[in-house]
Amino acid sequence: MNADVLGRSAGVAGEPVSRFGLFAVGWQAGYGLVHLWWAVDGPPRFLMGRESYFPGRWVPVVISAVAMLGCAAVVAGSRRGLSDAGHHVLAGLNAGAGVVLCVYSFLFPVVIVSILFEGGGTDKVVSLLATGSGAAGGIFCLVIAANERRLATRPCRSCGRVHGRSPERRDERSPGWAYAGAYLAIGGFLARLSLWMHDTVTGQWPSAATRANGSSLTAMVVFLALMILAGTMLPLALAHRWGRLWPAWLGPLHGRAVPRWLVLGVGLFIGASLTAYFGIAGITAWIRGDLRGPFLPLLLEIGGYTLWGLGLLVASASYFTLTRPPCPLSATAESLAGTVQLHGEGR
Repeated sequence: MNADVLGRSAGVAGEPVSRFGLFAVGWQAGYGLVHLWWAVDGPPRFLMGRESYFPGRWVPVVISAVAMLGCAAVVAGSRRGLSDAGHHVLAGLNAGAGVVLCVYSFLFPVVIVSILFEGGGTDKVVSLLATGSGAAGGIFCLVIAANERRLATRPCRSCGRVHGRSPERRDERSPGWAYAGAYLAIGGFLARLSLWMHDTVTGQWPSAATRANGSSLTAMVVFLALMILAGTMLPLALAHRWGRLWPAWLGPLHGRAVPRWLVLGVGLFIGASLTAYFGIAGITAWIRGDLRGPFLPLLLEIGGYTLWGLGLLVASASYFTLTRPPCPLSATAESLAGTVQLHGEGR
């Protein structure tokens, strides 16, 4: 079927992207120059004494230089014209720079919470501006990367699919990498659960601190039950068909669509939270020596939570694609094709 009938974009004018790209180049240049000044003359006083958990001084200067290079390449490419492969390369470069900038500026939400609940201060304002500008620069790179990928794949203008390569219906099988992500999440959960079972058998759970806080046994049981559901049923629902269409044993609901965000929203929230807290902050603190204790328990806890979160995010990406609403242009095209066929048979 003709791609144009399905609304596949034949190309997008580069000038609006170029203007945004110029703004992004200027933003990255400003961020880099400020950090270059701090690297040479010394940094200001930050909240908690640091801008990031990662090394400072020249690291943000290098990151901003790569980000500026990626944004500038997009500006130049939008004026000269690029092949699909060129757009893919620029998408990868800007996506990488964007992710690194956002990870480096991970303390941005922590600074916001500190200001909201503890009040302002010079160190907090400086941290807010530094981490906020880094996070914003990372988002700019990610937006540019998404647009470069769109220019390379030329998806349907109506639904965002690349017809012929993207899944069209909920009942289609999930790709292999979605199952891999789901079972990776289950593996991470089981690693964390094994540590909890060991602590329970040896009498270390519930801990003295938990009992001192007045946590009831009922609340702990409810939390554990929800944790088990999030580590087993949730990743399976993200990958398997019954997570998108209600299974037969539910009777009247059989075959009906599962509310999209009932599964996807929980998967994204838990996946992002575990990955950010344990995968970024936890592993960084462990590397820096801020976390102390036996190696194996730390590995099972931090590594398990990290794999659990990453697996949920991978499976959620597949679920997001499979549960898109049907393409109206595709349905219209199929209806037109059927009408033409009937007219042809009537001749």
